[in-house]
Amino acid sequence: MKILAVDDDDFILELVPMYLAVAGYQDVSVAASGRAALDLIAAAIPPYDCLLIDINMPEMNGVELCTRVRQIPAYRRTPIIMLTAMTERHSVDTAFAAGATDYVTKPFETMELGVRVRNAEELVMTRLKTADAITSTTPASMLTPGDKPTFSEIQIDGIKELTDHPALKNYLKQLSRAGLLGSQIIAVKLENIHSIHFRATPDELTYAHTEVADSIANVLGTKGLLMANTGNGLFVCASNAPNLLDPIDLEAEIQCLLDDKETTYDDGTPMDIEVSVGKPIRPASYSAADPDVVLDRAIARAESRSQEKKKSRVRLNIRLGSGQKRSW
Repeated sequence: MKILAVDDDDFILELVPMYLAVAGYQDVSVAASGRAALDLIAAAIPPYDCLLIDINMPEMNGVELCTRVRQIPAYRRTPIIMLTAMTERHSVDTAFAAGATDYVTKPFETMELGVRVRNAEELVMTRLKTADAITSTTPASMLTPGDKPTFSEIQIDGIKELTDHPALKNYLKQLSRAGLLGSQIIAVKLENIHSIHFRATPDELTYAHTEVADSIANVLGTKGLLMANTGNGLFVCASNAPNLLDPIDLEAEIQCLLDDKETTYDDGTPMDIEVSVGKPIRPASYSAADPDVVLDRAIARAESRSQEKKKSRVRLNIRLGSGQKRSW
């Protein structure tokens, strides 16, 4: 794996390659500034597979560098591990909001750094396998309506609050390690996902997910938001809102935004986009909370809300005549 470490501390730049060599990673380049890192990234063929970036650097800090790296098409999903002595909530939130995949606090040990880079390597390999699976999967047009394919997270660009599933889990783990409380976890389910998948082209499917993510961001973005698409039409959100959010109100607000978009397939047929929002979870103590368990519980609540609506035959996404508005 090809790795770039960026830090203005010469001692760290000597230490990181040695630690990584012990962990089995020999191809490690170093840069002493954000500008030097961008020059190396621009010249790198093939691109780096993983970046380790210190947050507290002069001229261009690590958060700004991370943001600029994410604007480079080849690095939109490259694992970026932030190396920093800062553990306060604002630093963690800012790093992940800029696109960080993981967050390691100094001083770190050889084993810990090796584990984090190995996790990043596994993430890269998983994404490559997923890409291969998608290209070899039976097209939706060849499926029958009764088929219910499962699919991974859809690649969505242009929404700053959106990260990927592993990064969201690492964010919650970092909050746990630092003993930082306050987030609440909420899942949003895109209903009729299998029907949409059966009917839609890949671009239309991405479009549908993007519309949902954009609507969630518009409703929750002002409350401090990091969210991920976990696959099968599910979005999991971590919000820093001080009070527990009302899922029914959130559902109504998101649905109204989606209805106002009047999303259609390429042929002009209305795309029936409806969402279900589960009750929020605020773990009593992150120190005792497994992010996988917390996220699974949030998803289960969104699924439960979906089933509740189906049983009661309540449909929030009722299409009225052209130009008519829904009253709530």
